[in-house]
Order: sequence, then structure tokens, then C-alpha cells
Amino acid sequence: MKYLKVLLFGIFAGLAIGLGSFAFTIVSAYLTSKEGVMFASMLFSIGLILVCVLGLQLYTGKIGVVFDNREKLAENAINLPIMLVGNAIGAFALGILCHFIFKNVPDIATRIEAISVAKTASKFVFLEGIFCGALVYIAVYCIIVAVTLFVYCGFQHCIANMFYFGMAFNWNIDMLWNLLLVILTNSIGALLVRCIVHLTAIITAKKEN
Repeated sequence: MKYLKVLLFGIFAGLAIGLGSFAFTIVSAYLTSKEGVMFASMLFSIGLILVCVLGLQLYTGKIGVVFDNREKLAENAINLPIMLVGNAIGAFALGILCHFIFKNVPDIATRIEAISVAKTASKFVFLEGIFCGALVYIAVYCIIVAVTLFVYCGFQHCIANMFYFGMAFNWNIDMLWNLLLVILTNSIGALLVRCIVHLTAIITAKKEN
């Protein structure tokens, strides 16, 4: 039963991130200036705010703290893939729904296609994924600033990409490769920041003693 809850909360988290991604897509389709894209990037934070406020299960938010409680390490190892599947279901479902609603709206269709192609065509996916994962970890403490930064800079978030690919109806091997790589690099980025924070705390404690 608890795993079903993880899956359901994962689906809701995917929907929340999809909502933030949708807001970014719509606003950036019509406000194409740097200021407009910055505003659209800020709106993306709606998704993570909902995740935090409602206590939803977002993979990129949980992977960074997976080793914090070693007594629950085995449980977390099971929960993480379950919530990732839930995130994918929620994000892809909302993206596909938006595809059929907005496919005949030229500005929006063009914008989501451009976002989707840019994600798979990027030569810096590895770095973009790591930086995004790091900023998502930091976003728990300063949501709007960190989220705005990673969206505006074009860093890649695996759950958001699921929404973008779903809405663009862009199904190919490049999409699959992108998702696998971004899931991995988001995880690396979050864990790297967690390690830095942990090491800093250890060094500080030793100095005080």
C-alpha cells in the first residue's frame, strides 16, 4: 500500500512539474524578449512549489538526500524508481494532453517543438543535467531563485523534459537517450552538492573542536 502511495504522489509530482513546464512554454511562446523568458522561467517554479507544499514525491528532489537516513536506505532504493515511474506518468500524460489541445495553435506548437529539439540536440547535456540537479537540490531552500536560474540557463531537468517531449509528441531514440542521460546527470548533480554540504559541515565541526 505504501508503494502505491509513493507511485500516486509521484504521478502528482510529475503533473506539478508538467504544469510549471507548461507555464514556461506558453509564456515564452509569446514573450520572446530576455525579460519575457526570465518571467517564464520564474513561472516554472510553480511546479516545485506545489511539490514542496503538498509533500509530493519528486525524484530529482529526493535523490540528493537518499543517503541521509542509512536505516531507510533499502526502502529509499525501492521508492526512488517507483516515484520516477510516477513522475514519468504524470509529466508525459499532461504533455500528451496539451499536445492534442494546442497542436493547432501555431505559436505554441512551434515553441514546444523548438524546446524539444533543443533538448535532444544539445552537445552539453551532461553538464546541463549536473547543474540542473545541483540547483534542484538547492531549490528546496530558495525555490524561485534556483529554479529560475536553471530554466533560464537552459539546464535540463529530466521530469520537465518528459513533459516537453510528450507535448511535442517527439518520440525517437534521441528522446530516450536524452532522458536516460539527464536522469543520471540530475542525480549526479544533486549528490555532488549533498557531498559538498556534508564535507563542509564535517570540516567546520572539526575546526570548532
